[in-house]
Amino acid sequence: METAPCPITNSRKFTPYIEVADRFDPSGKAEWNIVRSCASGLIMLNPRPDSSEIARHYRSAEYDPYRHSENSSSFKERAYLTARSILLGYRTGIILKGLLKPIKKCTVLEIGCSTGDLLNCFHRHSGVPINNLVGVEPDPDAAQYAREFFGLNIFPSIAEESAEKKTFDRIVLWHTLEHIHAIHETLSQAAGQLQPDGMLVIALPNPASYDAEHYQENWIAWDAPRHLYHFVPKSLKKLLKQHSLQVVNCQPYLPDSIYNTLHSEALRSKRQNQRFNVLQILTLFGRTSLYAVKSGLWPMRASSLVYFVKQQC
Repeated sequence: METAPCPITNSRKFTPYIEVADRFDPSGKAEWNIVRSCASGLIMLNPRPDSSEIARHYRSAEYDPYRHSENSSSFKERAYLTARSILLGYRTGIILKGLLKPIKKCTVLEIGCSTGDLLNCFHRHSGVPINNLVGVEPDPDAAQYAREFFGLNIFPSIAEESAEKKTFDRIVLWHTLEHIHAIHETLSQAAGQLQPDGMLVIALPNPASYDAEHYQENWIAWDAPRHLYHFVPKSLKKLLKQHSLQVVNCQPYLPDSIYNTLHSEALRSKRQNQRFNVLQILTLFGRTSLYAVKSGLWPMRASSLVYFVKQQC
């Protein structure tokens, strides 16, 4: 375990924010402290597992990248795979928005690419040449799957990837930055690998969202101890500025409003030993719809935000 300073100010002065249990801990007794930096306002896990300890906290079926087989014949699995394919296509469209060159010349780096499904979608759905796609994934099994199943070029770390001295039109951290211990090193290397007109695309859960406010300690996106940081636009901008990066646009990612509401409700019911009944299902459907609509009307209160980041002029 380690106690970390605020990565924005290097201050070690914090105030308590919320205590949450690991959603995969069946006892629900292991509490993790989430605090707010007095100097920057950043919300973060502290103390936390260090980089040598964190891997064991990912050993759950929910983090098994192979749990949904492409060859599954069950209706549930087929429905999941269909929805995943649609969302991957939607995601690639968001990431490539505003691209100023032909798609055949586009280059993409994904940091935290897991089994390479998103990178593969850039190739199969959008037409980016596979040789223009690069991933970084520290999990050796997930990385090997991406290489063997999709033929992707995957590196175990950003340091090893950056040694290739390539530059990219899009560098993607989709629900990745909040997991990274070496956050400054990652952002520094990413900034150095952006094309002059390139874009860093960062998707993050939003602790200022309506669903986080409603579900409190049962909000699924606290995900302690795997999520080390919880950024709002103001704190992310402060961090990015240290690497000569600036947010040029920000938008809600509405599918996460649905996902986080559903799973937060399920987590709360599980912890209260409740089973879903018809009334709860109808209430949940109404709440999910409400948060999706409110996220569209008030984007900065959405469950997840996508930040489009460029090098400062």
